[in-house]
Amino acid sequence: MSKERRVLAVLLLVAALGLAILGQYYFFQRPDYLWDGVLLYGLALACFLLAWRLSRSREKSTGPSGRGELGAWIKGHPIPAALLTVGLFLSFSALMLVRDRQWDSATGDAVLLWALASGTVALAGLWPSRWTRRPWQGWWARLRQVERGTWLELAAVALLTAIAFALRAANLGRVPYTLGGDEAWHGLLARQVLSGELRNPFIMGYMSMPTFFYWPVGWSLWLVGNTMVGLRMPAVLAGTLTVPVLYLLARDLWGKRTAFLAAGFLTAYDYHIHYSRLGANNVWDPLFVVLVLWLLNRGLTQQLAATHDSGPARDPGSYRSFVLAGLIMGLSAYFYTGARLLPVLVAVYLAFVWIQQRLGRAEPGLGKSFPWRSLLLLALAFLIVGGPILSFALSHPEEWNARINQVGILQSGWLEREPELTGKSTGQILVEQFLRAAGAFHVYPDRTMWYGAERPLLGFLAGIFAFLGMGWAFVHWRERRYFLVLIWFWSVVISGGMLTESPPSSQRLVIAIPAVTLFVAFAVEQVVRLLWRLLSLERRWREMAMGVLVLLMAVGSVYYYFVEFTPSYRYGTDNGYTATLVGRYLRTQDEDAYVYFFGAPRIYWNFGTMEFLAPSVEGEDVIEPLQEPPSFANDPAAAASGAGDGGMMFVFLPERIAELDLVRQVLPTGRLQEIRDAWGSVRFAVYKVP
Repeated sequence: MSKERRVLAVLLLVAALGLAILGQYYFFQRPDYLWDGVLLYGLALACFLLAWRLSRSREKSTGPSGRGELGAWIKGHPIPAALLTVGLFLSFSALMLVRDRQWDSATGDAVLLWALASGTVALAGLWPSRWTRRPWQGWWARLRQVERGTWLELAAVALLTAIAFALRAANLGRVPYTLGGDEAWHGLLARQVLSGELRNPFIMGYMSMPTFFYWPVGWSLWLVGNTMVGLRMPAVLAGTLTVPVLYLLARDLWGKRTAFLAAGFLTAYDYHIHYSRLGANNVWDPLFVVLVLWLLNRGLTQQLAATHDSGPARDPGSYRSFVLAGLIMGLSAYFYTGARLLPVLVAVYLAFVWIQQRLGRAEPGLGKSFPWRSLLLLALAFLIVGGPILSFALSHPEEWNARINQVGILQSGWLEREPELTGKSTGQILVEQFLRAAGAFHVYPDRTMWYGAERPLLGFLAGIFAFLGMGWAFVHWRERRYFLVLIWFWSVVISGGMLTESPPSSQRLVIAIPAVTLFVAFAVEQVVRLLWRLLSLERRWREMAMGVLVLLMAVGSVYYYFVEFTPSYRYGTDNGYTATLVGRYLRTQDEDAYVYFFGAPRIYWNFGTMEFLAPSVEGEDVIEPLQEPPSFANDPAAAASGAGDGGMMFVFLPERIAELDLVRQVLPTGRLQEIRDAWGSVRFAVYKVP
């Protein structure tokens, strides 16, 4: 037995004994959690058997077959196998520790164990087939062997990524101008992370979203600044990174031409730009889905191609892509609700590939052996990384599904009530729901104030190409790459549109954005190719024509967002816009001033936007309309106790400005200032008393 195998066997034996001790502890001390003890004992047995297997001398073999594939992989890759086993133990320990802890409970031990577990999964996915002592040696020679075309391709992708970042980060504090209420609450909760009030990243928070998201936002507030720019910067980075990852996915499946067309359009797509500039977690979903699908397809292609001639004995190392795909999919569970569609999408896609193989319709060059072993590794990585939040979902299903229960037409009872209210049949209502959701990109404008554009989610020219591209994909649906895009788009339309209230709601369709850009790329490529064939034009200008078409759509999209949409202030509610004006104003004033806010019942002092923008300003609501001079202004002692060195400020919304006269009766020395909106109307008035 080699020294390496002996050390790994000892580590696994120690892990087995530790897990068995924990399992026995649960049986003796926590009998209510019987199945936790059973699971611990199961893990202990797995570690023990793996240690026993490693302790045996390596036998010669002609390769694994059928049921022995997993065992053969473990023998051939003992270090990644041991890392995944240790990761499973650490993740399970983390979810056990955090199970009964609350919002403000200390979770440093559980977070450390979870981070170590995720690290072991990443290390297992990146572990090299051959370990060299000095892997950096010879790197310069390898770089010099890279072809010129590859360097140009890298430079082009880097340029697209830089443009994408510029379009998403420029003037971030004022575009969009309004700080939405949901954005503000995300920022306030991120500040609670920095202050130590929020300490548990494995539970649900505002709007039934996992609290984990507030940690990267909190780090951004700390690094970039405690402002709107710091709040929105994580979304900027997520949106920017989606561009090169989409390029990688499209390049592997369709080639460089389609990849450049899709990534180029996504770079300037107004819908994606908008959500990349919001302090919310919606735009993380497209990044997660393209990452997982890229890794999954990379591993699947390697695995199937490797088994085409040589059978399952040959291992191309494709398991690494599956492990990393599982890691990303587990991480996505900690962000926006739409990412819950990702495991379903992966399962349907893999089922399609398996059926195609059974029917003998596999793509040329691909084998007939389905990578069950690698899928098991993917599921294991997913459970390790997502373990704590998935455990919370199982133990608190009402909290986990609270948002879905509110907006889902089945869960909320909306579909049962609607026939009585409208006189329409259930079937007719479902058809209308489907049509409105399916027409989000071509027919119907957004019905929410999350985007609020007055046109559909695609511009006129882009809508034409997206429709043609979808038709091209339908014709070729038997190819797994086109089936993937179709099931991706339509599953979002159904789950995030048809089966939710008020479709189309743009915030629920963000995960479909990369699929839409692929439709556009398909049509641009095929239309130009057909035109060149019919007109017998010179081929050398064909790619340029494709680029010009995408450039026209990109310029039109950027123009629409920054020149037409942004000055309209359509993002956010009317109250959100007013609260943003109030918050921006108060941020520029003396922080010692005390504010009496006359905004009820429309806006209250604890409105998240004002609290985020002016965190140091103290104040309170004057809820009931004044009928006589206010006591807090009439009584000098009371006024002095409320006001700091900066005096007092009375903020009136227009509908309550008449109460200013009563305040002036006892505080006549103040100064009145009116704050107007972009259209010249008075949004609020401030009476400042020094």
